[in-house]
Amino acid sequence: MLLRATVNQNMEIKPAVRQFIAENVLLGVHQTTIDDGTPLVTGGLIDSIGMIGLVAFLEERFQIEFVPREINAHSLNTLEQIDELIRKKLASRETGAAGVQKIP
Repeated sequence: MLLRATVNQNMEIKPAVRQFIAENVLLGVHQTTIDDGTPLVTGGLIDSIGMIGLVAFLEERFQIEFVPREINAHSLNTLEQIDELIRKKLASRETGAAGVQKIP
């Protein structure tokens, strides 16, 4: 129950991702403003190695798991897309946990 309250009340996905990118990917080298629609992968801000770090961060920070087909420039190219994907995963996890039945 505590997890659900924390997820709902403190769901600041975009600021957390923006901060991670600024500190771990850009390393303060770029003076780039990362808006919700800034193309991270197709714009050249994140390369394949940066994508691995971003996915690891997202999985740990939001307690989610990605399947390989989700790790691409189409689903993780902007903060808006990342936010949407994480919210879907969290919602799916919450509804899945509520309706889970154990089969003997």
